Amino acid sequence: MGDSSVKECGASPINTPIATETASAGSLSNLMNRAGSIRATSKSMLNSAIETARADASARRIIFKSTPELSMKPDTDDQMCEGFLKATTKEPLKFDDKRFASVDDLTDWIMDFTQGDGADGESLYKQCPGDCSPQYTWWIDAGKNDLMVNARVICGLPRDHDSDKYTLSIALETPCPAKQPQ
Repeated sequence: MGDSSVKECGASPINTPIATETASAGSLSNLMNRAGSIRATSKSMLNSAIETARADASARRIIFKSTPELSMKPDTDDQMCEGFLKATTKEPLKFDDKRFASVDDLTDWIMDFTQGDGADGESLYKQCPGDCSPQYTWWIDAGKNDLMVNARVICGLPRDHDSDKYTLSIALETPCPAKQPQ
């Protein structure tokens, strides 16, 4: 997912940004689903994008990204994380073919996955160990009755645990640009 549509139509996809938000990774605010938490912000952004994608006649994929604010303090894992960053930038970790019935189900999986819970989360943190901080991209195809998700993860440098802030961004991708009238 992500580049197969380009091969099919021979053109680069067009991404239309929808929103960018800063959200908190704080445990309590996410557990309570408070405004400004990653859980609440993700759910709101995804609901809006999915509604837009489903209403659009063209096949549009949702691209949802989550990137932590990085720490500026030296960390004992910096060198290790730098190695993982280089390796996973070239070949991101893949978690494909996840299917969800609702945005709530997807958001629950994202929260578990990003916190190292469940089989996918445990696998992620085995591949991105120590204080290395994952950076996520989810490609979401919004079908009429479900959501098909493929995730790519870059294992990055340590995040700033003092601020616990993440940048969330969401865009719509049109796989094959419409032909321009001649």
